Amino acid sequence: MIVYIARRLLLAISVMFATVVLTFGLFFAGPSKDAVAYQLCGTHCTTKIVQATNHRLGLDQPVVSQFGEYMKGLVVGRDITSDGEVTGHCGAPCLGWSYVQSQSVTTQVKQVMPVTFSIVFGSMFVWIPLGLLLGVVCGRNRGSPLDRAIVGVSQVISSMPYFAVALIFNLYLVFSWRVLPATSYTPVSESPGTWFTGFLAIWVIYGIFNSMAYVRFIRAFMINTLSSDFVRTARSKGISERRVVWRHALRATVAPYLTLVGVNVSLELTGAIFTEQVFNVLGIGRLALNAISTSDLPVIAGTVLVGAAFIVLGNLLVDLLYVAVDPTVKLT
Repeated sequence: MIVYIARRLLLAISVMFATVVLTFGLFFAGPSKDAVAYQLCGTHCTTKIVQATNHRLGLDQPVVSQFGEYMKGLVVGRDITSDGEVTGHCGAPCLGWSYVQSQSVTTQVKQVMPVTFSIVFGSMFVWIPLGLLLGVVCGRNRGSPLDRAIVGVSQVISSMPYFAVALIFNLYLVFSWRVLPATSYTPVSESPGTWFTGFLAIWVIYGIFNSMAYVRFIRAFMINTLSSDFVRTARSKGISERRVVWRHALRATVAPYLTLVGVNVSLELTGAIFTEQVFNVLGIGRLALNAISTSDLPVIAGTVLVGAAFIVLGNLLVDLLYVAVDPTVKLT
């Protein structure tokens, strides 16, 4: 088991290092390397001004030297210089320095991540059990009116774009009928109650929509599992149907479901941009969108690295949890 974990950790570290190299090459060593200078001098940029700005910020140094400084910032932090003078410090892990905001990218990411974490992890408490429960109910009652009704509703909701569903639910449930409280962000350290009510509408709406995508998957897997040999053996031994479903069949269904959950959660951490936009809260998705609109390359590159880290970490956790849930998985 220790060897298995060590191999997965080494794989995760190697993937992250490759992502850092690729991100640096694309954003700071390719044709876009002059974008920072163009951004600072505006529409009246000339070649001389761009070269002078790059020299002032140290962006004309050899690529290897810049990459070494970039890696140093990620590991131990680095000083930000202009004309050879230190103008700021970017603590580790330094994701870059935004010359537009005169602020480290790490600071900006730290400010918005609590919002994205609240959205994604809070909604998990809705869509994971709801998707699993509805899928199991449909699998047990295959072909019944209840099964058809749940599958039909899930197909209708899943076929609609998420931003449209979120807008409609937000309009009726929050603003028109006032069933759910209005969305707002208050740090949980200041007022846990206000933080909870501020995100309740997002969790319910986002959770319901997300759960619909898993209903048919759980249903299909539950139907297949209930016809397996080990389930028939359990029934032949006189074990109650409830115990067969919830103790034997459900356990076999949870393992692949866990894989989807782990991968999707890591993707949602960087893909919550529609939720943040519809409900008007500033998370990492809107931070990246704002950076794209202003061509703030260091911020874009920083959000790319954060997103990659979430995906790598999510896959690593899934690999480890998969073994815990299904001991038949080979540790190779």
